[in-house]
Amino acid sequence: MSIRPASEEELHAFVDGALLAARRNEVAAILRADPALAARVEGYARDRDLLREAVAQLSANPLPSQWAAQIQAAARPSPARVGRRYAIAASLAAAVGAAAAVKWWPPGDTILADALAVRDGAAAGGRALPAGVLADAAARDAQLASAIGLPAHAPDLQRFGFRLAAMQLFARGAQLRYADRGRRDLTIYVRPSNGTVRFDMLRQGAQRICIWQDNVVGAVIVAPLSAGEMMRVASKAYGDLDL
Repeated sequence: MSIRPASEEELHAFVDGALLAARRNEVAAILRADPALAARVEGYARDRDLLREAVAQLSANPLPSQWAAQIQAAARPSPARVGRRYAIAASLAAAVGAAAAVKWWPPGDTILADALAVRDGAAAGGRALPAGVLADAAARDAQLASAIGLPAHAPDLQRFGFRLAAMQLFARGAQLRYADRGRRDLTIYVRPSNGTVRFDMLRQGAQRICIWQDNVVGAVIVAPLSAGEMMRVASKAYGDLDL
């Protein structure tokens, strides 16, 4: 009897130990027969281990109680950038370790509503990048930076099977739409922050939503991913934006 190919969701579930025993054995057999696929899955496992190491380091060296206030103060560019990366990395690692979301919904923080409106095509004023510009990394990043008013780079998510398929620019933000071979859509909505620091992992039907925001930028990632897969994608996206 032939074994059906492993989907991207199943590969991440395999890494996270979330497959039933019978299917886990089948996926293991698939990986033994496909060295290239096995190497990709090993990369997923390395990402998982790095996040777990970050959790262990945070446990040994807790964040100072005033870290959020220091980040929101946005005193000087260089220290602020270091603080932002530390805070968001800490949030990502803590969420992975606790398998739970930090819930903070400040009044007037509309980033999730804006992101879903853009994803659903309900936001007016969007401008799609032409295919030629989308394929030119330098031109594409320049357009993204202009739209959000911050230096930025479109994340490269090919290691997760997602390729950038479209980009829409708005008056105060941008949406990047990715697709994989299984026709799954992943969107990243980016805009300047309203100044509040937050991190959330939510579920809406088959979609998982990751929201992170610091004192400079906010982003919402929406895709039908497992929690572990979303955390790895979010971590990679944040690093690639290079804000």
